[in-house]
Amino acid sequence: MSYHLPVHQTVALKKEFKVENIIVFRSTKLDLTPSFGPGIDNTSVNIMSAADDYLLHINISFRRAQKAIVFNSKRANRSWGPEERVTLEGLFLNGLHTTITVYDHGDRFQVLIDYKTIHYYVKRFHKNGAAVLYKYNTNFSVFSETLDVTMYDSFANIRVIPSCA
Repeated sequence: MSYHLPVHQTVALKKEFKVENIIVFRSTKLDLTPSFGPGIDNTSVNIMSAADDYLLHINISFRRAQKAIVFNSKRANRSWGPEERVTLEGLFLNGLHTTITVYDHGDRFQVLIDYKTIHYYVKRFHKNGAAVLYKYNTNFSVFSETLDVTMYDSFANIRVIPSCA
């Protein structure tokens, strides 16, 4: 199933995101230039539960100056948990066709950048995903204004597109 995910919008998934499922977020733009202007420079992609819990929050932008991607989760109307960080250096090598892939293992999420595993995020609470959210807090996002999002039931359902040689 494919979706268009405009910035500052939540898109409901037609089927729940659950164990063995895969979500791929694709952007046609990538700009990792650190922003040092006023305000919080913050771009994130999120997998949300039906109760508005952040099951997985992947934050890139305001961490660009710190050269890190931050992972977190939080229950609706509660505080964020402890952050988990991964260095930004050496990631996002594809530039114009950047992908963030999330695979639900049941007890943890496997997160891949441009199809390379960068982190395993242990689930802090076990719910299925019901929506995806893309947002930023300033007038700048590291990604395109709309992300293409594709959800797969399993790896078996991913079709490999042959490269043009």
